[in-house]
Amino acid sequence: MRALFLLLWLCAASAWGAEPPLTRAERAFDALEFDTAAEAFQAALAAPGSLGERLDAWRGLAMSRAFMGQRQAAQEAFEVLLVLDPEAQVQASLGPKIRAPFEAARKALQGQRPVLTVERLPDGRVVATLDQPRRVAVEVLVAVRLPGAAGFTAAVGAPPGPVSVKAGPARAVEAYAMARDAGGAILFERGSMRAPLRFDAMEAPPPAVAAAREPARPVPEVHEEDGSRPLWPFVVGGVGLAAAAGVVLGVVLSQPEPLALPAADRTERLP
Repeated sequence: MRALFLLLWLCAASAWGAEPPLTRAERAFDALEFDTAAEAFQAALAAPGSLGERLDAWRGLAMSRAFMGQRQAAQEAFEVLLVLDPEAQVQASLGPKIRAPFEAARKALQGQRPVLTVERLPDGRVVATLDQPRRVAVEVLVAVRLPGAAGFTAAVGAPPGPVSVKAGPARAVEAYAMARDAGGAILFERGSMRAPLRFDAMEAPPPAVAAAREPARPVPEVHEEDGSRPLWPFVVGGVGLAAAAGVVLGVVLSQPEPLALPAADRTERLP
């Protein structure tokens, strides 16, 4: 394991020319070679690294420019440092050449802080936006998945955004967002892949469809008891109407058959 780590370290060192640019920059700064240090710090900002390494690089770049008498350039580098770390400080013992551009940067950023926002819209989309006082992050990423799913669906865009990923509004989702610089270092983030944010569903799911219709209820039988009268149909002339409680309405639609009577006896004789 140690041999593998040593091999990886040697490969990385050879890729950066014997030592990483941040290490080379700090070595030049300690040797008071501020022009060489400034170039190496800029190279370190373009290389892969962590947020802590970015803070060291921006601080070193600002101080190198200040010692070279480039006050405006030093202030701009200090402003980026304060965007990444609003609590950053410099030693008072470094003198006014460092303190002056640092205090100017702090005054310029007074009340301004970066804000990375992640929210869910009514249509289900998860949206990320980045408000940064100074442009230091160059891309915003937002990733979304259903709870328990293996992978995330991600989208990347330029700040301030918005950068969004579609998601069904009837399902809860998990999400995270991050903002990265040109070297890929994560400068700001909300949630993470291992500890994502959770957003509830935006609307209730549709109701389930009934599997079968309600069975028809049987017609109860009516029996004649205690003087009650049953329901009987009556037919008169081919059409009949039945009414409850024995009330029957008849409608005669045809004439009754004529009666056959013998011819009248006009002799007026008794039979």
